[in-house]
Amino acid sequence: SNNNSNNNSNNDDEGDLLFDNVVVACGAWSKHLARSAGDGAHAALDTERGYHIMFPCQAEEVLSRPVCFADTGFYISPMMHGLRTAGTVELGGLHAPANPKRLDMIDHVTRSMLSVNLPPRRKEDDWLGFRPTLPDGLPVIGRSPRSDRVVYAFGHHHIGWTLGGITGHLVAQLLDQQPTDVDVSPFRIERFNSICWSLF
Repeated sequence: SNNNSNNNSNNDDEGDLLFDNVVVACGAWSKHLARSAGDGAHAALDTERGYHIMFPCQAEEVLSRPVCFADTGFYISPMMHGLRTAGTVELGGLHAPANPKRLDMIDHVTRSMLSVNLPPRRKEDDWLGFRPTLPDGLPVIGRSPRSDRVVYAFGHHHIGWTLGGITGHLVAQLLDQQPTDVDVSPFRIERFNSICWSLF
């Protein structure tokens, strides 16, 4: 936000953007921005990489609704363009290439779970997603200990969409200098202040 009423632009003379506050809410990429704000040693953030594959078929003829197989943790969902299977968790960071053995394993297990003859998967549709993950299972929500102009909101693991609304509400309260509806102190970034967390 920029509350300077004397400045109609958010740019300085060099073209840099100027704001009163910044919110770091970039999921798995938030650690890099926290580091640039001086809090990188606190951000014990990694990524849970979840793999997805797609079988091109009339999905509604195979399944009428999403199904989870508890023993494997795989979710199989009928989609407009085929049947999608998602599963596995891999702590692999942002830059490592996808592991083809995981993709092949998901393909094999999907076929063994369903009693239909699935076509070959479209390998060009293989992908993995990056879930922002912290060691204690809690997100980071709150102000930076180095600058009260930086507010963090990341690390919601698998439920970012679910917790996005309340997190946005809490961030708005922090930015407005209002008491938060929920005590955010358990979510502060500096809870990872010990040396063992700085290894992440």
